[in-house]
Amino acid sequence: MRLLGIDTSSSNTAGAAFLPSGKTKAVWLWDTTKISTNTGRNEIIQFARKKQITLIYLQVISSVPKNAYRAFIRSSASSGIQIHALDGAPDWILPNQLIRISSLVNWVKTYNNSVTVNEQFAGIQVDIEPYLLPEWYQDQETAITNWLEALTLLAQGTQDTTLIISSALPFWVDQIIVPATQSTFIESVFQLMNNVTLMSYRDQAQTVVDISDNKLVLADSLGKRVFVALETNPTSEGLYLTFYDDGQAIMDNHMAEIDHLLSIHPSYAGIAVHDYNGWRNLKP
Repeated sequence: MRLLGIDTSSSNTAGAAFLPSGKTKAVWLWDTTKISTNTGRNEIIQFARKKQITLIYLQVISSVPKNAYRAFIRSSASSGIQIHALDGAPDWILPNQLIRISSLVNWVKTYNNSVTVNEQFAGIQVDIEPYLLPEWYQDQETAITNWLEALTLLAQGTQDTTLIISSALPFWVDQIIVPATQSTFIESVFQLMNNVTLMSYRDQAQTVVDISDNKLVLADSLGKRVFVALETNPTSEGLYLTFYDDGQAIMDNHMAEIDHLLSIHPSYAGIAVHDYNGWRNLKP
């Protein structure tokens, strides 16, 4: 199959699975219990190596033993895979929940300070999505202000570290205006984060590019990095949002085209996939 002159036939992509540009492939892993056993850890790393994934956003859960994180991150590092701590929920913007950001940062810092370098988290990503709360519709200005405050706490809490900090954001984030500055929310986030991951969930490469491109143009001018993201899980919002019904081969083809089209941007960092379970369960 050819997309924009790129040969994406299975004979060219099978087994290799690299993005043509060499940019990063990332994946979200929410089911942290999978790293609690040798079998679970090995399955994840084998899948990551097969798909040439070099960045995993791993949700951190205090109930998972510290030694499981150590073993997983150590094994991942030996395979060239970075692990970033992941957490977040819509209610993290509420005043009585902002402490969750500080708790996450402190947990990661304490953990990193207690292990060897090859067992440390390389970054932190938060996925908050406050627009899923009723408060978003009741008082959007306050919700936006609190969302930015939460991300500011993340930035402030990691200033004394080398952690890469990032946030997952909806692709329409440039339509959100920050009340205090009248700038777009994405501009404010770029000032705080090392990079962002745009949840540009569509199942057509050109559409993903169309809804992401202006954010990468802005990131180009600011020296920031942007991942675009694809969905693999079923959703009630429409099949056009996910590759769940399309399968692995079709997603690979569209990933190659997205990569080709966005590689003109210095800010383009690669493609993230939501999520590990969905990707692993895709039909061929």
